[in-house]
Amino acid sequence: MIPESDIHAAIVAKKAKQESFGRWPYARLLHEWQGLPRGTLFAEGVVVPGYPKIGRVQTLSGILTQFHAPFWVEEKVDGYNVRIFRAGDEIYAATRGGLVCPFTTDRWADLVDPSIFSAHPDLILCGEVTGPETPYIEGTSPLVRQGIGFFLFDVIRQGVEGFLPVEERHALARSFGLPEVPFYGRIDPKDLRELRTILWRLDAQEREGVVLKEDSPRSFRAKYVTGSAELSDIASMTERYLDVPPEYFTERVLRLALFLEDMEVTDREEWHRRLGKAFLSALGERIAAARQGRCAGSFCCRFHARENALRLLDALGQIHGHEGETRLVSLQDEGGTWVLRFEKLYRSTTGFLRNALGGSLRFD
Repeated sequence: MIPESDIHAAIVAKKAKQESFGRWPYARLLHEWQGLPRGTLFAEGVVVPGYPKIGRVQTLSGILTQFHAPFWVEEKVDGYNVRIFRAGDEIYAATRGGLVCPFTTDRWADLVDPSIFSAHPDLILCGEVTGPETPYIEGTSPLVRQGIGFFLFDVIRQGVEGFLPVEERHALARSFGLPEVPFYGRIDPKDLRELRTILWRLDAQEREGVVLKEDSPRSFRAKYVTGSAELSDIASMTERYLDVPPEYFTERVLRLALFLEDMEVTDREEWHRRLGKAFLSALGERIAAARQGRCAGSFCCRFHARENALRLLDALGQIHGHEGETRLVSLQDEGGTWVLRFEKLYRSTTGFLRNALGGSLRFD
């Protein structure tokens, strides 16, 4: 357990920040500190380690360089990362940055069997939440077409370093009926034909990619993303074209080109068409929106408790990648469920397009 004086020192040094969820106080790391990753959460009797970043393998040949042993292949689900854990008699869910997520904390019992925390109160369930009714992701995953879903990809025991071995995680998931990320077996890095086949299948289904976990004591990990996922990201973020850094788009175009090389694609005309559509179709929609007054993303989320919906609106400004102006559209009780509808306003994109449509001059 981390001494309270050390946590206080981290807060003073601005390495950590004091937070609260209702009356429950906690602290979270804003930066790596004493070997603990960003997003680590501290509370009385609880340390929830931050989920480490996973490096990206940009070409299949990089797998031969990076991996020293056979690896497990799991699907990389397009959603947001959460860690669900028990503290005292309550269950909370933390975002990647260590902030308690009001939405996932409200809905966690809809996603996993609550009895797991009675049987194993020290477990931390690491997984991805996806679906069209999340507060963070525009668009949806092919895996969840309605509402939301949770997919387990790692388990941590409080006070124990590292993750539960893959086989143990599978056994735990079977015992409690926990939904896991799709699993594609174990592959030797010297034989990538099977991996290429998996990637082509996922790409055809417009799914995000894979996470590779080395089956060795060092537990090395890397991720690889499909070309269709790159196009999906471009289309989604083009809706706020001037509100994101330019390198967001250039990096994805480069990775798409590398993916096509990896997959040995010779006829690329369809890919050229899809790349153009990813940019121009979304921009056309934004231009139409700007004519009506503003560019905004629309979100709808369902809550059991009204106060958690209000907490989410307060929390959005603190979550990395979701800063900016949020406008409440409605919060209504619909059949015993509180339905929150809100918009995220994209001011830079709106301003540029409105000026352009209004006939203003621009000096390049």
